[in-house]
Amino acid sequence: MRPHPAMPPILVSHPVFHTPRHTGRHPLAIRRVGALIDVLHALKWLAPDQYCEGEAASREMLLAFHDGAYLDALLQANDPDCDQTLLREKFKIGTLDNPIYPGLFERTSLLIGCATLAADLALQKRTVFFSAGGTHHGRPDRASGFCFTNDPVFAIKHWLGKGLERVAYIDFDAHHGDGVEDEFFDDPRVLTISIHEQKRWPNSGVASTESALNFPVQKGFDDKEFSLLLRKEIHPALNRFKPEAVLVMSGADALQDDPLCGLALSIPSLRNAILSILDHAPIRMIVGGGGYNPWNAVRLWASLWARLNAFPIPHPLPDEVRAILEGLEAPRIPKDRVRPEWLERLDG
Repeated sequence: MRPHPAMPPILVSHPVFHTPRHTGRHPLAIRRVGALIDVLHALKWLAPDQYCEGEAASREMLLAFHDGAYLDALLQANDPDCDQTLLREKFKIGTLDNPIYPGLFERTSLLIGCATLAADLALQKRTVFFSAGGTHHGRPDRASGFCFTNDPVFAIKHWLGKGLERVAYIDFDAHHGDGVEDEFFDDPRVLTISIHEQKRWPNSGVASTESALNFPVQKGFDDKEFSLLLRKEIHPALNRFKPEAVLVMSGADALQDDPLCGLALSIPSLRNAILSILDHAPIRMIVGGGGYNPWNAVRLWASLWARLNAFPIPHPLPDEVRAILEGLEAPRIPKDRVRPEWLERLDG
């Protein structure tokens, strides 16, 4: 992708996302978005006019996808007197995957507010990156798979509400983008494409239809196989559909050495695939998604931002950037398994 010199990309975020809310051994008890912001500032890659903060979505906005009873449950989740059993059994709030943490409703509302802002900014034909986004498993009436909402759904709905007729959603996350596919399954204006690890939760996305293309791949799926799939299937499908807008789930859990998944892509391969998808439409948005190796997630996103801005990627990294990467921790990755290249390079 060739970045437009007069229209630099925008990063959408909010300080709430810069510190993880999960604790213990939860896979998301890792620092990703805040570390990315720190790296971009350390490299002087984030100009003030390229950073936008969103506001919390209103209840009316949230009702565009979510049931009112589910929103009430989210709002009550931090009340110690609420019925925790009901939250778990009916709404899947407070389970091991979807634990209750302080400020749950605020964070959920901000996620949708930021996603809607990002989608709106993308209508200016600027590439917009919302690294905290990517909650593709969320359902109208319940939480699912670490996701209390579904920001890609809201972004796509915003575009459709503005009159777009052809929106493509491309999901590179190692887990099937089930929540997004199901929401737009019968809408001919939306094409969903998901490349994901087969026999991996949520164990869906096995078959394809005209508007929902699924490519379950085997454990160990590598750069060569990925390149072939892109060339033979993904790009031809997008050429046929001719989208006005594309939303890409970056999915850092598809990278090699993710503690939850078994795919084996490299950072340059996944990054370049994301960039190649952006060439299919003038309205472009990227969300972060999974990625439970924080070193990989931060490096993927930082190198992606570099390419969007045509910045050269330094090697070796400045000491300040190395210090940020050295300070990361992950409950599922022992310190002695941290590879030297995770601390030394953004692009490999």
